[in-house]
Order: sequence, then structure tokens, then C-alpha cells
Amino acid sequence: MTHHIDISRFTPRETRVVHDVVDHCRKNGIDKAQERKLLLLFGRFATRHELQMNTKRPPLNLR
Repeated sequence: MTHHIDISRFTPRETRVVHDVVDHCRKNGIDKAQERKLLLLFGRFATRHELQMNTKRPPLNLR
């Protein structure tokens, strides 16, 4: 048995925006060791969320 599907009921999926890992590291002041780690982990491109969750930043001195 077949069913007809109304295409207008489905919204198109949004594509994920990916960023260049090297460019992201340069813009955010991430050191070369951390950049190498991210490149090994993700390759040349990754989503912003992946980059943010896998970047270690030193704690800020607020005093």
C-alpha cells in the first residue's frame, strides 16, 4: 500500500554553518597547541558549538 505525502507539511532542514578551525583560532586568540588539538579532533572545519565546547580557556582574573 502506498501513501501520498504532502510536501508542504515538511519544512526544509537548515544546513549547519561550519567554520574554518584555523580562522576561528586566529580570531579568538587560541594558541597553536590548542589549534593543533582542534585540527586533529575535527579536521579543517567544525561547527561553532563544537569549537566552543572543545576549547579550553584560562580563567579570567576579575580583580
